[in-house]
Amino acid sequence: MAKPAEKQRKPGRNDPCPCGSGRKYKECHLPLEQAARSEQLLLRQAQDTLLPKIIEAARSVPESFPAAFARFWQGKYTLEQMPELDQLEDRGAERFLTWFAFDVRDENGQTLVERLAGHEDFTADPYERRLLDQWRAVRLGAYVVEEVQKGQGLTVRDLLTGEQRPVADYHASKRLAPGEVLVGHLVPADTAPGAATPTCYLAGAAAHLTEDTAAKVLEFAELHLADMRRADPRATWADLIATRSEVLNHFVMALPTEERDPTILDRLISEGRIALQLTAESVAALLGRPAPDAADEEHR
Repeated sequence: MAKPAEKQRKPGRNDPCPCGSGRKYKECHLPLEQAARSEQLLLRQAQDTLLPKIIEAARSVPESFPAAFARFWQGKYTLEQMPELDQLEDRGAERFLTWFAFDVRDENGQTLVERLAGHEDFTADPYERRLLDQWRAVRLGAYVVEEVQKGQGLTVRDLLTGEQRPVADYHASKRLAPGEVLVGHLVPADTAPGAATPTCYLAGAAAHLTEDTAAKVLEFAELHLADMRRADPRATWADLIATRSEVLNHFVMALPTEERDPTILDRLISEGRIALQLTAESVAALLGRPAPDAADEEHR
């Protein structure tokens, strides 16, 4: 059995700096590392304070809700039911407001988050401003849990693009398991020392789906990508999320809330094809895949 690697000892303040400069650690890299940790903490705190400000800004423009509300809930609820949505759908009001802020474009093609980032009168400290600028590109996504670090965070994979992201969320790490799916908004914040990419956080409420849904979420999204490619053969996942991210919530809405029912997942895909006037063969052709085997299709 291989001997486990020994944990590297943290240098003392008066020890030689590990960088090899010959200077003491306290006079070389220690101040830089302390500044980086301080910056990391300030960005984490800004993430906590910025999102409520964004949601409050969303609440302040109810006149813009009707069309967006109908898109997100596919006509299932009326705007008058907004106060009841947290009971009717798991944190439904918060999910809608988060999507409204990050995904819905106005007549000028800007989301609320993009407008706030360019608005000097929006009250935000310098760290919140930095995050707001990074959050311009955030949209609703579907993520499968790859790994859980209990009490610390998760590693998730974007179901559409395959991109992996670290997520710092103590509560999510206690309730989620590998293979399960999150449909929500991941916002970047601080970058851990030595990390190549920022750590992400769940912005607002996210829908939590069982592990049997991952493949079907992707298949459902593929139907809509195929539909887009009828008009634009070069349409990508980014195009779908930029214009139709609400379809991920449509999938969530159709799932049973009590017991698992695999037939609902298959029916959801079949009904999606019918609604979009697609066949399995046309979906395959539009996505650049071989046509499905007829025997396999009969068992779907």
